[in-house]
Amino acid sequence: MPNKESDHPKRRRGADLENAVLSAAWELLQEVGYHNFTMAEVAKRANAAKPVLYRRWPEKSSLAATAILTFGPKLDVTVPDTGSLRQDLVDFFNQLIKIFDMFGTDKLKGLVSDRLKSIPMEKLFSAPNSKNQLQDAVEQILKQAENRHELVVKDLSPRVLNLPSVLFINEVVSQEVVNRDVITDIVDEILMPVFLAKK
Repeated sequence: MPNKESDHPKRRRGADLENAVLSAAWELLQEVGYHNFTMAEVAKRANAAKPVLYRRWPEKSSLAATAILTFGPKLDVTVPDTGSLRQDLVDFFNQLIKIFDMFGTDKLKGLVSDRLKSIPMEKLFSAPNSKNQLQDAVEQILKQAENRHELVVKDLSPRVLNLPSVLFINEVVSQEVVNRDVITDIVDEILMPVFLAKK
């Protein structure tokens, strides 16, 4: 006679449930990409009730983003010092696109725009002038270039200093995919001509 408990596995709870859901979400993202990613399929794979998922992650973009942060490649970002401003910029921004490298061109399409829709406007624009790690790293790269006599940092306006971060973020938000060719184009076609304009 079949064991009813084995026919119907016990529902997970707490940390066990969260780990099962995030693992299932991560596997599904890799298999089908964000566009075809569904809460229903994640719930099925994790042996969890769909309403339980929605209580923890109100929309699929929240669950997908959490899975990426949990299991995706970690951003161990360092400031390069290759001896060249151009190469420093290319190498630095290439470190920021590990997740796009891993998933390829189309699998994350839609995720960024969905996440932005769920962030309250007051949070999105709460600190537009605040310092951030991205900007700090760019300024360090520029100071290294100044030490090599490639440019003079004080000759660069605040808008120019902010340009690398703005261009990178704009590419992520508008195109939702950033690859190494795009990084090289941004550096060669925009950043280097602007930074060296006053040399």
